[in-house]
Amino acid sequence: MNRRAIAVVTGVAVIAAGVLIVRPLWTGRCAASFGEVPVAKLARLHAVPLDQVKVDDFYDGVRQDLRNLLEVAQHPVAPLGAARSAVVLPSETGTAIATLANSNDGDVRFEVGDGGLLGPGTGGALVQVDGETGQPVWGRHQVGYGAGGGDLANRMLLMRMPRDKAPRITAVDTSNGDIAWCTKVGKDSDTDSRWTFGSAASGDALFVVRPSDATKKSDHDVRLARIDTRSGKVSWNKRVAGLDEADSVQLLHDQVLLSRFPTDLDDIGRSRKLDPDRRSEPPVRDRGAVVARSAADGTPTWSYRGPDDRGWISNVVGTGKDVAVVISRRSSDQGKTLMTETWMTGIDRAGKQLWKHDFKNQFGYWLVDSFKVTGDLVLSYEKSNSKPKSSDLVARNLTDGTERWRTQISATGSPLRQGASEVLGNSLLANTFDDGLLAVDLGSGTVTNPLPGQKIGAIKGIVSDARTVTIDANGLFITFDRTF
Repeated sequence: MNRRAIAVVTGVAVIAAGVLIVRPLWTGRCAASFGEVPVAKLARLHAVPLDQVKVDDFYDGVRQDLRNLLEVAQHPVAPLGAARSAVVLPSETGTAIATLANSNDGDVRFEVGDGGLLGPGTGGALVQVDGETGQPVWGRHQVGYGAGGGDLANRMLLMRMPRDKAPRITAVDTSNGDIAWCTKVGKDSDTDSRWTFGSAASGDALFVVRPSDATKKSDHDVRLARIDTRSGKVSWNKRVAGLDEADSVQLLHDQVLLSRFPTDLDDIGRSRKLDPDRRSEPPVRDRGAVVARSAADGTPTWSYRGPDDRGWISNVVGTGKDVAVVISRRSSDQGKTLMTETWMTGIDRAGKQLWKHDFKNQFGYWLVDSFKVTGDLVLSYEKSNSKPKSSDLVARNLTDGTERWRTQISATGSPLRQGASEVLGNSLLANTFDDGLLAVDLGSGTVTNPLPGQKIGAIKGIVSDARTVTIDANGLFITFDRTF
């Protein structure tokens, strides 16, 4: 989601009498994209004790499920602890007007937008609710498209790409919502048809991939920047030659990994990307490669084409300490049909392939909700070996790809969907489309129900931090203590 950013140009004007630093002026202009949400609008977003939740305020199609949820929430099972409170944001249509963004140290953040409770019609807002008092602390609008953000120390990074403008990024102090710094990368340019905008953070560094602002079409390679998250200063901002788009950016220790094409390409889309004019002999083999750049200075280091020398569309689906997990797919003509091949590989920091696994023709279309890297495991949601129409959650060792355990999942939908699963200690807590929550022991694959007893309906999202877990049930957001 799962979520993008920028570089800073610090203006320094030399005047006859001395030096005038104009960055504060630009910071103010930049921060206008992240204006404060008025206190009067924030007031509606607050937490209440569970016994004060009025279920009749909700859409009638979910009321019974919510009554059941409020009852079983009084006696949760590990990894959930005692229920703290609830934020209530019902909607007449049955669809919540806010979603969970993340949480930190018990404070929960919500995304509200596009004409909903708090956001203007052209964008949205991020609002933080204090975990101890249940009251809203701050809210910041985000105007434009391509939102992203995350936590670094005591700051929340908000990122936007306003229409036909350079991307903006700001650091918000999570204790009070004040803006620590705000900046942009590059020049204002036409962004209507160029969607590249991604970010990844580690320590005090934020890495951002964005569209080129070059006026010449021949120079439209994407740009990669490193930003100091303490100051907003741009360490470097470099062109990634030969890459005119990038679907994602991920970090592998001292390497920044860029996946060129979207994960949701279908068979025809992959075939066209690998052989654009359908006449080239052979197809462009490196077109779908994962490319790596040095995190220190942005210089090229290596590229990974796929499990063999044929053309592949490769996507990084997760990284561990020293290993990145890549899914490589290709589609080729087999008579009147296109045949898909799918391999999962582990590659190290030097781009060397450590292991590979053949998925045959699985994952021909959707990848983003089917894989998760956590600790020394790579989890995948795949076809069952024993039951034709069933699915298994499978854990493999990250270092060598060997299978550690496999367990059948009977609930509808992948337990690895973005925003729908969290790792809590040695458990994977996941939501389902229709059966509430499930918890998977990462050591054995054993599945349990942390809210047993009654049908509670769909859980829309989950966020967690070191202290709490919050779930979204159709606009009823319940926060639990977590056990370890």
